[in-house]
Amino acid sequence: MKLQTERLQQICLSRSRDGSVPVPPTKANSIVRAREKKLFESSLLASCPREKWVKDSYLAGCPYPILMTDRHDRNLRELHEALVLAITNIVERWWTDIDAKLPQRMPLEPQEEDLLRWIETLDAGAIRPFQQRLGSWRPDFLIELIPDPQAPSLTMEQFCICEINARFCWNGFLHAAYGQKALIDLGAEQKGFVGAADCRVILDGLFNLLDQSLPLHLLKGEEHGMDIYIFAEYAERRTGVRPIFILPEDLRLVPDKNEKSGFKLCCLVRDNRSPPSSRNSRHSNRFVYNGEILEEIYQVSLELHQRELRALGPEMLRQLTLRCFNDMRTIFLVHDKRMLGIVLQELDALVYKHGVLTEEQANALRRGVTTSYLPGSSELEHFIKHCKEIPKMKDNFLLKPIRSGKGAGILFGDQLSAEEWQSRLQALRNPSLVSQQTTYIVQRQIKQLVFNVLLREREGLQRNYLVGTYHAVNGKYLGIGTWRSGPGRICAVSHGGAWLCSVMSRCDHPRFDVTQKRLSFVSPLFFAAVCICLLCCFCPSYRIL
Repeated sequence: MKLQTERLQQICLSRSRDGSVPVPPTKANSIVRAREKKLFESSLLASCPREKWVKDSYLAGCPYPILMTDRHDRNLRELHEALVLAITNIVERWWTDIDAKLPQRMPLEPQEEDLLRWIETLDAGAIRPFQQRLGSWRPDFLIELIPDPQAPSLTMEQFCICEINARFCWNGFLHAAYGQKALIDLGAEQKGFVGAADCRVILDGLFNLLDQSLPLHLLKGEEHGMDIYIFAEYAERRTGVRPIFILPEDLRLVPDKNEKSGFKLCCLVRDNRSPPSSRNSRHSNRFVYNGEILEEIYQVSLELHQRELRALGPEMLRQLTLRCFNDMRTIFLVHDKRMLGIVLQELDALVYKHGVLTEEQANALRRGVTTSYLPGSSELEHFIKHCKEIPKMKDNFLLKPIRSGKGAGILFGDQLSAEEWQSRLQALRNPSLVSQQTTYIVQRQIKQLVFNVLLREREGLQRNYLVGTYHAVNGKYLGIGTWRSGPGRICAVSHGGAWLCSVMSRCDHPRFDVTQKRLSFVSPLFFAAVCICLLCCFCPSYRIL
């Protein structure tokens, strides 16, 4: 068996000393652990009141972070950079690259396709180019061992992206930000660690999505949501104005000849005694139309499932498109699980035809994006043939609904009979979306590593998987997000899993290390220069020979 280079591990901050002496939480006594848990929760509640943590999700936070290395961090940043370049190029030529036939390879619902084609007809003044409106991404990744490219006799932990969550703007962001702050409050820096992500960077990144001079509406439907309520509380503290939650049935289109589109997007004011959506009188005027009190919507966050969006109707969707984030191209293309399959199919073209990626970046994506076969693709046809020849092959793959979340609806090949597996695959030979029928993508089942983790005292030490995530806004990497952990193969905090944040050794952190070295070299020289200047000024007899 090959030796490993560097491995993720859970640590107890109060008992660890830098990266040189990491101590697992099981090596600390129960009194120490109880104190850390209490301090961690107190920090989370100081950041946001308890009533905003849906289902008391702060209690699912674990105070014992995952210790990462600089190499983990660097590889994730490089993977993200390549992924952004690839997807941006693919989306920008979605309708114009006739040879690539992207819409045929990843068909959408007719209403969705009509909307995205309409966006292509708009000028830059109506909606910014996609590369400026990538929106909020939260890719999920799993961890497996692969041969180390830098040392083939060794293995390394590879992060494999299995989906990009880009439908809801806020999911996970606030838990990650406040969780990282809680680790600092626990004394991570005094113990020789730095946060693997920074609370302020994450929060500031989210605010790059919106215009703080305009009122903000939050359009919510069936999704219960967690971080959106934490975000709303923070946004009110930061701006002094409370974001307004609205429902799909509250939306109204008001004819307006002054608008280029002919409409003004508004919402019903259910309680006229409630504070207006803006302190700016120009943006907070309420008015009566058709016997209803309305206010105008200038920018809106969407937390709606795709079917809820389609139910709004074409004109309402167009008006939301002009004012919403995430961008509709992000919701209907980037969030779709099939996009990862498109990325893998396009790698050679992205390198040799479009010149978007280097060969190294393409190889990083081959290693770091889970093998994904599109419905109706030639890769799927070959796979179906191989599964007939080798029935056990199914045990290494899974079927994932293309538009699901939180692990809902995933079918593992090792849990299906050969007959049922083949039946499911046959239904995927047609790439088109069929109404009222779930469409799947075939993905390789990652041979996940298991880790020793202590999540809750009553559960004791467990051997669990870790599901990672990272956050990005408009293409900018904001940092690694929370790890989710639980005993099953599918883990979601909303379904009882625990969440953890990450630290790095200060000595292993290049930005800190380089700064320290530079300071240690410059400071003595600077001090000497100051002393000489003072001597020259106040002691005229002193001369430098």
